[in-house]
Amino acid sequence: MTTRTAPAPIAVLATHELVAPREDHMSLEEMIFACSSTVLKKAGLDHSTLEGVVMSGQDQIDGRVISCMPSAGPAGGVGRDVTMIASSGDHALVYGWMRLLSGQGSNVLVIGWSKPSESVSLAHSQSVSAEPFVLRAVGMNDTIAASLQASRWYTPDAPVEDPVSWPLGAEDLPADADAVYAAVLATADQVGPEGPIAWIRGAGWSTDQYDMGSRDLTENTPLRQALAQIEQISGVPRARTWDVVEIAAASEPAVRRAAEALDLPATARVNPSGSLRERPAPAHVSGLGRMLAALDAVGKGEASHAAAVGLHGFAGQGATVMVFSGEQER
Repeated sequence: MTTRTAPAPIAVLATHELVAPREDHMSLEEMIFACSSTVLKKAGLDHSTLEGVVMSGQDQIDGRVISCMPSAGPAGGVGRDVTMIASSGDHALVYGWMRLLSGQGSNVLVIGWSKPSESVSLAHSQSVSAEPFVLRAVGMNDTIAASLQASRWYTPDAPVEDPVSWPLGAEDLPADADAVYAAVLATADQVGPEGPIAWIRGAGWSTDQYDMGSRDLTENTPLRQALAQIEQISGVPRARTWDVVEIAAASEPAVRRAAEALDLPATARVNPSGSLRERPAPAHVSGLGRMLAALDAVGKGEASHAAAVGLHGFAGQGATVMVFSGEQER
């Protein structure tokens, strides 16, 4: 196996989130502004000292065509470089990390959101993802894809409480919410004497084939490939040293299967911040939300090394893994 040199540590100066089952008092733009302003203040920055913004939104769920246009201003993007990541919030965090590693500035705001209460139903927007040419009922959305995947892990006579789509019940599925998540990243020379809340030590990501009939839904191939990327980087804490792991997936069975794919110590805590229903977020930003939760565990001293896994796309088509530490060393 080829080993790569560990990247320079990137600091996470601050995080902030606004999450509500339904936010009726602020528009999406107001939520973005409130969250970005707060996280910049926590990081000791303001909109004049911010060098770049990486945003993650989705037109269908935002209910806005080219949603980065009305949201760039509230996020602090006026007069500075702005990048929109449409795939998932966890990809936005990876992109912001790579931006600083490549020498593009010394700090960056990463912000992701989803406010389904202002748009069409999530199932409707997922139908657009399943059939991008002419919107029609094709019998596919996140819930159906998750149930098809979970059916591979169940026997036909397995009991299901409060069934929604066999073999998944209501408690197996994520709870939706209006949510905005934000983090400020910076290079090591920008860290003050108080230090960051955590350091990003490494990341891996992979995307499998879109067609679910062309891949084995039980293998967690994207996750294994993402983990293999991390294994190739020297100096990155391995899974057997992780104290906390936060996992975002389309169902609770998928969370358990992802945890089983990791070489975790017996003492590791998986999703200690809450289940998929206790920590609600639409799929688009759930991975970013879990990454902030892992960062929070490090910042509070609850973990020396923590990791977050974001599984996104129908039946976990893509996977992102990021590793965080309280230590700066390479």
